[in-house]
Parts: sequence; structure tokens; C-alpha cells
Amino acid sequence: MALTFDQIPDHEVQDRELQNRGAAPGRATALRDLGSTGRRRTVLKAITLGALTIGSSALLLGRRARAETGPNALRGWDRNDCRDAYPAGGYPEDADTSGQYVNTYAACYGGSWRGSDFCAGGWHKYGTTTEGDLQVDHMPVSTACGTTTTKNAWRWTTPDGKVFRCSDGFSTYWGAGQSGNTYLTICRAPV
Repeated sequence: MALTFDQIPDHEVQDRELQNRGAAPGRATALRDLGSTGRRRTVLKAITLGALTIGSSALLLGRRARAETGPNALRGWDRNDCRDAYPAGGYPEDADTSGQYVNTYAACYGGSWRGSDFCAGGWHKYGTTTEGDLQVDHMPVSTACGTTTTKNAWRWTTPDGKVFRCSDGFSTYWGAGQSGNTYLTICRAPV
């Protein structure tokens, strides 16, 4: 059972009750040289408030500093550019080739095809799907962006202020004249 602030005895009330019975212990003299000493309840409240403040600050800082982790433990990039590989300002976005953002601002770069059609749960699809008379095998991949660290996804902000995740993968098409052709595909999903 947790102790609440209301259950913490008030030192001054306790002293008065003891004095009325003639057995008051007297106040401690350890802090007498200080200009003022806090009551026990005030000190405990200050300690609790300080601990809560430090704890919540640590949680917020940790959340801001971490990169995203997607399905299959794929790591996302925690920045919205690729300046390590392209120091002159990153690289220009390419328009989507399919999906719901074809007629909006470009957000992702590279790949044979880009769009929301390659997404599942905001990340690149994984597994086999059937699209018409085609079987498509999707495999997310992690690549480097001018660093030795590989990531699967990058964040991009469009001129209208919307943020998208661009998640990389390979899509292999089988059937209807396709004999296992593999393409780099980019999933574009809102964050």
C-alpha cells in the first residue's frame, strides 16, 4: 500500500500533542544555522516533485533522440534529409509513380517506383501479394545514406509542411510476362 501526502504526519502538530502531554522531544538543531528550515511535509513534496520532473524529462529526451523502429526490427532514419551522402543540401525528391500522393508534392527519392501502393502499416510491404494476374514478392531493405549505418526509412517534409516516411524495399513481379523482375520500390506513408 502506497503512502499518500495526507498520511505523512505533520511534525508541528505532533510536537504540540506531545507538549500537551508534557513529553515534547524538542526540535533537532542540525539545521539551525540555515536562515529557514522547511517542514518535513514541504521537503518531501519538493523531493517528490523533483524526482517526477527529472523522470519525465528523461523520458521526453529519450523519445526525441531515438530513431523509429518498424516491423521486422527495421530502423528508420531520425532525420529528414540525407546530407551525409549529399552535403550540398540533400537530394531532390521524385514525384510518386502510383498511389494516393501522385498529384501532390514529391517526398521520396530513387527507386523504380514510388508511392503508397508499396506500404503496409506505414512501412514497406513484406511478403507476397497478388495484384491482378501478377504475384508480387515484397522485401523491405536497409541501405546506407552516406554513412556506415544502414536504415530502412527516411523522413521527408513537403513544402506544405506534411511529413512522410519513405521506406525502401524490393518488389519482384511474377506472371503475365514477368519472370521474376525485381525493382527497387519506395513506400510513401504519412507520419
